[in-house]
Amino acid sequence: MTPRSRRADPPQRASLHLAELLDFRPDQGVIRLDEQRVVILSAAAMGLMRKELIDTLGQDTARRVLLRFGFADGYHDAVNLRARSNWSTPVDGLRAGAMLHTLEGIVRADVRRVDYDDETGRFEEQVSWHDSYESEQHVHHYGRSATAVCWSLVGYHSGFASACLGKEIYFRETVCSAQGQRHCSAIGRDAGSWGAEAASIRADFQTATLGHEVERLREAVGKRLKELDRRERLLERRERELNLLRERVNRHAAARHFVAGSVAMQHVLELAGRVAPMDTTVLVAGESGTGKEFVVRLIHDQSTRAAAPFVSINCAALTETLLESELFGHERGAFTGAVRDKAGLFEVAGNGTIFLDEIGEIAPTVQAKLLRALQEREIRRVGGERNLKIHARVVAATNRDLRAAVAAGTFREDLYFRLGAFIITLPPLRERREDIPPLAHEFAVRAATKMKKDVRTVSADAMTALMNYRWPGNVRELEHAIERAVILANAASIRVRDLPPEITQSAPARSGPDTLDLGEQERRSIERALERFNGNRRRAAAALNISTVTLWRRMKAYGLSS
Repeated sequence: MTPRSRRADPPQRASLHLAELLDFRPDQGVIRLDEQRVVILSAAAMGLMRKELIDTLGQDTARRVLLRFGFADGYHDAVNLRARSNWSTPVDGLRAGAMLHTLEGIVRADVRRVDYDDETGRFEEQVSWHDSYESEQHVHHYGRSATAVCWSLVGYHSGFASACLGKEIYFRETVCSAQGQRHCSAIGRDAGSWGAEAASIRADFQTATLGHEVERLREAVGKRLKELDRRERLLERRERELNLLRERVNRHAAARHFVAGSVAMQHVLELAGRVAPMDTTVLVAGESGTGKEFVVRLIHDQSTRAAAPFVSINCAALTETLLESELFGHERGAFTGAVRDKAGLFEVAGNGTIFLDEIGEIAPTVQAKLLRALQEREIRRVGGERNLKIHARVVAATNRDLRAAVAAGTFREDLYFRLGAFIITLPPLRERREDIPPLAHEFAVRAATKMKKDVRTVSADAMTALMNYRWPGNVRELEHAIERAVILANAASIRVRDLPPEITQSAPARSGPDTLDLGEQERRSIERALERFNGNRRRAAAALNISTVTLWRRMKAYGLSS
């Protein structure tokens, strides 16, 4: 079959969309591209780092290191953009990559031709690079080169295309401005299309040969043995970090996107981020559907235990006997059906995290054994005679008021204080209505992609109905309502009639906290922030994501005082 050729001319509209992802926060010292932090480094500084690599490791080894660095950078960018963009074909992703490199000021990439066959997987792309900073810095430090030198650019395009197409894609620079040419050119192909050259090209991108190269350098330069030892350790650590980065990026791309623009949810994420590195037991409280499990997983992923197991159990879904066996394990013959020894989840978790969901539903006898496990850091299997040490961190969640359960005598007070060493309370959706529009949009895009429907927005009337509803099921109910609306929608926008009847038939919102008046919402947000931080304008401004000067002006406009 003849490959279908697709001409890649980046549209201005897509370029504008990518540019809007850049978020500058000069008052915080933070720049973000979409949701990942980026930094601005001068081309001269990057050129000096590049020269240091070449002078220390030699040109061939430095080339391989920069190829791999560029590959990781491109792969990371592609996965993040893919999670936020609705690409109709992988070729759209390639166009986005060329524009992203241009926006980052690294090079102006001009995709000349893309041939891609969906069925055979054959791929070939020709790209021109104008004003490459890498070529410019090489000529500045070493003069005109006999070979192509845009190594990190080659790696970046290889990594980006590999992530877009889900297969090995490798680029090779054919013409370089460091050789005296007007611009640089490169060609990319799938690994199979490189034929006999594939093995040598792949070897440049593999990490396994790096140790051998460093060993060769150490033998050649005996006088710098200690320095090379130090650099070898740094390079090995960097390789491990890059591999871990790829895994986390892939996991993040597959994870559900979490919207938390409101002050209340920003406070929740701040608490989760602060307690994550500690080994403190955490209790996450909130109504059903508010996102408790997401916060628990965030705590695990941001902890020092992130590489260890994460195991979870719904305590309300099992009987007392089964729950005890699942948590603590059992010995063979402990009860009817126990035909072999079984490790409990505390053992399975090892040095990781065990998540006890719906902790308020466990029976009193299990409460007593759980309290002992938390106090003594040891358990005993059902039917067992010896104690086993445990090392897992415990994070629990509940949609019940455990203080009321303690007062009613259905939950042990001492267990409550053990579990509640650090409590994070998630607000219901009706108390963070400013998150409803972005959540609704996110769910609509996700549902439309899954169902292959052209639904892109929520109409103003439908959004008003969503804002007016009380959401007893919180974010989960909102997601299901939007998914239903996408199924019923026969236009590009979700309308009121597409929403569930309980939403469209609910009474209009009363004046007060549910008002849609933007000025009133802003005033109330400022009041809540000042209240939460006891009138401290600096902390209130930080929570509101505005400067202290802006906060002072708006306080004056609304007649507010600290």
